Amino acid sequence: MKKFFNLSTREGFGQFVSFAGIFVNLLLSIVKLIIGLMSGAISIIADAFNNLSDMGTSIVMLAGFKIAAKPADEEHPFGHGRAEYLAGLFIAAAMILVGLNLLYSSAEKIIEPEALTVDKITLLVLTLSVAAKFFLGIFYRHAARKINSAAIAAAALDSFTDCLATGVVIISVGVWLKFGINIDGGAGIFISAFILRGGFSSLKEILNPLLGDKPDQELLDGIKKTVTDAPEVLGVHDLIVHSYGAKRIFVSMHVEMPATLKLLEAHEIIDRLERKLQSQFQISVTLHVDPVIQGDKNFDEHKELAEKILYDIDSRLSLHDFRIVPYKSGRKLIFDVAVPWNFLMTDRELRKEFQRRLIKLHSDDRAIIHLDHQYC
Repeated sequence: MKKFFNLSTREGFGQFVSFAGIFVNLLLSIVKLIIGLMSGAISIIADAFNNLSDMGTSIVMLAGFKIAAKPADEEHPFGHGRAEYLAGLFIAAAMILVGLNLLYSSAEKIIEPEALTVDKITLLVLTLSVAAKFFLGIFYRHAARKINSAAIAAAALDSFTDCLATGVVIISVGVWLKFGINIDGGAGIFISAFILRGGFSSLKEILNPLLGDKPDQELLDGIKKTVTDAPEVLGVHDLIVHSYGAKRIFVSMHVEMPATLKLLEAHEIIDRLERKLQSQFQISVTLHVDPVIQGDKNFDEHKELAEKILYDIDSRLSLHDFRIVPYKSGRKLIFDVAVPWNFLMTDRELRKEFQRRLIKLHSDDRAIIHLDHQYC
């Protein structure tokens, strides 16, 4: 197997998992299609096409991992890692399409039911197919956790949904054999509901990283702790994380350091922290130095004033990059404000309210505020 797939790499392991899915689903679809055509059971035929669509999604997943493994190029400087997300998107869309098609076919069977030709052999084959899909789902879930793959996680959910779907088919066939009651159409609608639910659930999980979801909190906390543990660092802010696929994470952050540090000294500290973060978290990182004035009474008083005004407006507001410059007979307070999520005031309203409160306390002072809306 190592001859065809490099299992030591994330992409190679993903390709091997995809190939396993192709083989299992192709085998199941052929067996179920034969049984379904012989028996006339729409639920079995639908289940066969569901497996056939699963084989198609496994092929797309295989292609996704192959594309994701391609190195960065001139047209894609951040690599091709998001191709894996597109494969997962296709899997979710295929699940929804199969669910809708089965819903339509099942409704037709309820309106015009047909007699089924099934036997205990049919039940045995379907039971074995449930076992096969269950173990495939377990395999997918283990693989998804091992390499943190949203695409394989979607395939795992699809496999477990298939187990439930085929289980309902078995019940439908059993009821026909035991009581002669045809619930095939109703069973098909029940199956379609679970397939659609799984499809929309997978679609949500895949769309989040494509649209740009919030980074993993453990990663954020780890990055901040590594930087703030350095004795020269006073604080951090403006942390931004961009993901272009697994192990293709780009990070930028502002690091507060004493203004008394020499430029070369600060540069060396930042370089050391960047190398440490890259090694520890396998990320590409850029750190920016923000000098902080310490031990200046006038500076400290005005900074505390600005912090108090912000706190009175909303206790969640915080400032950084604080500076003071002369302004006519007073001063200009220049700083950035970190705006939390769900903050009700607009940027204009916040600036206006701060200015009003500042002038009320110090009529000659003014404020220039840059608002930072949080990304992490």
